[in-house]
Amino acid sequence: GQRLPTRAYEAKGDIPAFEMIKFSVNIPRGCFGGCSFCTISAHQGKFVSSRSERSVLREVRQVAGMPGFKGNLSDVGGPSANMYGMGGRNKALCAKCSRPSCLYPKICANLDNSHQRLLSLYKKVRTEKGIKKAFVGSGVRYDLFDKTDNGRYLRELIVNHTSGRLKVAPEHTEDRVLALMRKPPFAQFERLNEDFKKICH
Repeated sequence: GQRLPTRAYEAKGDIPAFEMIKFSVNIPRGCFGGCSFCTISAHQGKFVSSRSERSVLREVRQVAGMPGFKGNLSDVGGPSANMYGMGGRNKALCAKCSRPSCLYPKICANLDNSHQRLLSLYKKVRTEKGIKKAFVGSGVRYDLFDKTDNGRYLRELIVNHTSGRLKVAPEHTEDRVLALMRKPPFAQFERLNEDFKKICH
């Protein structure tokens, strides 16, 4: 409830890690990316759990009422910020699946990777009283973008929810190494970079 450090830290002054997340709201947990070097799925689970809109908006209102809040949410995100509301269409298939990643080497045909639920949430967060900007400070998976939305999510993310830098994690430039990491080819990052420039100009 209080969103504050424990009393053990009271005499220590500012806590950099707390300052970074003080005005942020976590919306999903877990990750189905399955990167070979990452432990998020080991300690948060491979299946993404997403908070309800009602729960998220209740916390947004709580943050808006905090002392020192000036209208900017530093992060509306999570481990992979754009996995909110996503998962397998057929959960029984997911339960039997042994793939470490739902995204590599290609997106699973059973994965519902629509960003519509997330776009709806962003809009509601933006229109809450006291909110000037709701930034996505967490990293996003660009290999998860829904090709049927004609770039709407990326445009919305860049125009309304990016503060200074859009955070993505290409991790490397060499496809051989990226394959070992279970990451998309570097050409996909280069396409994202081109789309980013077009949207910004």
